Amino acid sequence: MNPRAIYSFSCAAFAALIASASLAGCFSERVAGTEPPPANLCEGTPANVIQIRNFAFVQKSLTVSRGAEVTWVNCDTETHTSTSDAGVWDSGALTPGSVYKRTFSAAGSFPFHCTPHPSMKATVVVS
Repeated sequence: MNPRAIYSFSCAAFAALIASASLAGCFSERVAGTEPPPANLCEGTPANVIQIRNFAFVQKSLTVSRGAEVTWVNCDTETHTSTSDAGVWDSGALTPGSVYKRTFSAAGSFPFHCTPHPSMKATVVVS
């Protein structure tokens, strides 16, 4: 390889590395780890969890304390979203079994909807 080809390859590899690192930050609100599997989150009414089932947010209003983490879990057979009416957050596509988490640091009322199914609406109230 000539020096120009090596330089071009190095630049392309560096750009790919930076792009992948940047994208990782885009998904920082989605957390995987020690939580129970989504199937367990779809059973009963776990604290601070909003279940999606039968084209509806099961918990129409969820009240949490400031600093609490809220989890959305798709217990349905279709893809849904959790999208803030004010543009504060957007979970992106939540396929069946997917989980989205968000921490609420400010008090207030936060209405949200499902983008592909706009009749699906609910609210997180932070005290």
